[in-house]
Amino acid sequence: MKFASLRPIVAPLFAVAVCLSLSPRTGATTNVRTFAEQLVATAVSAPDAGGVVGGRIDITIERWSTDAERESLRGALDKNDPAALLLRLGKVFRRAGVVQMPGAQGVGARARGRRVRNLKFAQEIKTPTGRQLIVVADQHLGFGESGRAFESWQPEFTLVDIRLGPDGQGVGKLAPAANVTFNTRSRMFEVENYVSQPVRLSGVRSENNRR
Repeated sequence: MKFASLRPIVAPLFAVAVCLSLSPRTGATTNVRTFAEQLVATAVSAPDAGGVVGGRIDITIERWSTDAERESLRGALDKNDPAALLLRLGKVFRRAGVVQMPGAQGVGARARGRRVRNLKFAQEIKTPTGRQLIVVADQHLGFGESGRAFESWQPEFTLVDIRLGPDGQGVGKLAPAANVTFNTRSRMFEVENYVSQPVRLSGVRSENNRR
């Protein structure tokens, strides 16, 4: 049979094949990246710096940490050894997210750019009044600070304890390794004596439902 006689049959089939190859497939991957949590907040400087409110903070959580990562950190925390905590964080090769902070004003164009710090640990639980989120960085998080270590990449264990209420908004507080405790009931790290510590993030809210 000659090809010319098959053309009325082949042409429609070819057209269908092309349409199928160009149409989106169910479950196909896209370039849109999803995150576990995206938070925005306003920085508050430490009390000894006046407790000044100002500057947007963006916290992007890419993944929640595993139980094994939590227990590894807990073992180092029990030893009351900040260096050991940093060492354990250093062994987490896959970051948990990032924090974006404002740059310093009046100290040069380079320093004015937004600073980015990696998060090495992230955990959340539901509470009777909302949610509690814990994130940990292995560098200084200078929320609301005007100049300290803006260009410094010296290792430093910093924990952020965020408490969100029923309305989805809340506050966050900071703690170095010496002021971190482990809550055996919730199995969460948290800021020791949380109620008495100063607020360092105000107006914290999730952006997950705003996209």
